[in-house]
Amino acid sequence: MRSLVLGLLLLGAACAPAMPAEPKANANLRWRAVIVAGDDSLPVWENATARMASLLGERATIRRFSDRSRAAEPAEPRAVLAAIAGLRPAQGEGCLVYMTMHGAPEQGLVFSPAQAVVSPALLDRALTQGCGEAPTVAILSGCFTGIYADALARPNRIVMMAARRDRPSFGCGAGEVFTVYDECLLKAYERGGAWAEVARSTTACVGMREQQMRVRPSEPPTTIGDRVTSLVAR
Repeated sequence: MRSLVLGLLLLGAACAPAMPAEPKANANLRWRAVIVAGDDSLPVWENATARMASLLGERATIRRFSDRSRAAEPAEPRAVLAAIAGLRPAQGEGCLVYMTMHGAPEQGLVFSPAQAVVSPALLDRALTQGCGEAPTVAILSGCFTGIYADALARPNRIVMMAARRDRPSFGCGAGEVFTVYDECLLKAYERGGAWAEVARSTTACVGMREQQMRVRPSEPPTTIGDRVTSLVAR
């Protein structure tokens, strides 16, 4: 596998940084979102991104990437990273990045068929350029996505990951509608509340499902920055 080189895509860091939303605006925060189904081999990833886009509704300006939908842009990793780097939320807005696909051990999320890995460093760079200090939620759904935890942790970020860096996640088989993590996440997000509660509910749901499946727990990690502990999901 190869790691992407952003090159000119992430030049221009001298541009004005994204402005943070005031804490009092968090309950009514609008989202600038990038939603990505990075693998077209099964419908589970497209299903999840379509559902998330529907749930976000009018509260978000969305760029959606998928190779399975004519309503989305092609899921080309350079284009995705450029879209994240270009989010630039205004006052009263935040960043939301949701990426669901396969993951590779000690590498990161893998776009197929390109077999290109988005490393933690590349994703952090795109988020920093595109979101600055604005409230930011990154949801990374795939096996071994805990590898992103340390690199992406910031006071203004919530980072939800589908599995520990040394564990797979489950539910990407033929006949599935969603992966286990995505299904639990979408149900928790639909109920609303703070993102911290969405993360807790998602993790509990995943644990229960995996216990029923009799598989080794994926133990989805979440990092929550001290500026966004009460950030509202919907």
